[in-house]
Amino acid sequence: MSFKARRLLTTAFIVSVCAQMQMAADGYAATQAKIVFSSTRDGNSEIYVMDSDGGNQVRLTDHPAIDSDPAWSPDGNRIAFVSRRNGGAGHIYIMDPDGRNLMQLTKEPNSTHPAWSPDGTKIAFTRSNEGRQVWVMNADGGNQTRLTHAGQNFHPAWSPDGRRIAITSSRLGGGIVVMDENGNNRQILTRGVLSQDNPSWSPDGQWIAHEFWRKGATYQISIVRTDGSGLSRTLTRKAPHKRYPAWSPDGDRIAYVQEDPNRKMTIQLMTADGRHIQQLSERHDGDDTDPDWFDPAAWTVSPTAHFVAVWGKIKMPIASR
Repeated sequence: MSFKARRLLTTAFIVSVCAQMQMAADGYAATQAKIVFSSTRDGNSEIYVMDSDGGNQVRLTDHPAIDSDPAWSPDGNRIAFVSRRNGGAGHIYIMDPDGRNLMQLTKEPNSTHPAWSPDGTKIAFTRSNEGRQVWVMNADGGNQTRLTHAGQNFHPAWSPDGRRIAITSSRLGGGIVVMDENGNNRQILTRGVLSQDNPSWSPDGQWIAHEFWRKGATYQISIVRTDGSGLSRTLTRKAPHKRYPAWSPDGDRIAYVQEDPNRKMTIQLMTADGRHIQQLSERHDGDDTDPDWFDPAAWTVSPTAHFVAVWGKIKMPIASR
């Protein structure tokens, strides 16, 4: 390993430790990777959180209405989710990671699929009042702006550099489509209309994991290159259904939802090459779905700026190439 590479890794380690020390000083409890998810195990869809090994499963919401689609902010301090507690139509809310300090962000109904920008200042989401379209707003709910206008467009996911957004789109025969953060410059990565869905970026920005379905088969998980080359790889192939992939912040693992023969859904974990399967949530009378990650110790290399970034209370460049 070169001196420059050693210096980069050493600096990354030091800043990672400092970030965790700062979080401890501020009283934040997360010390390992966490997965937030929705579950109907108690008879109604609520938001839960667990350790990335499946331990310490805790319910965060408790309301007669449906709570679902959780998304963790990059710094781990807030969780966005969808609730039907206000008149039965979906609205986007945010709360602290312990379920406190609830705040409603959207006033227009039928708002779903929240996705945080990497810097935590914006949330992209789907609104279904005029067909499904992708919108973006500030993290406090302000400045709501429509990004797509034709066809069906939904399930936004931000690229790690914050410059692009992956969506599921029906336009021009697309499936997974990437566009600029303002909605311009669309690029079709997969074709298959709505049979390909739920995009999730790898932390290095090079791949997008997604679910796909072919007639007479089952939902499976594949990854596709984001450079437009069309290069893809299928990670899962056999029944039962496997859906809702969510890439871990360290890039090593992918969480997903598996539907067993009794149509019960559990959250599973595999390595990024599709191997070493681990079941995280236990089978019960309900379904577990919609996994999303937060890792206070994760650090990644930006694919554009070529610096190491650490998420904790801070995100900062460490060393340039």
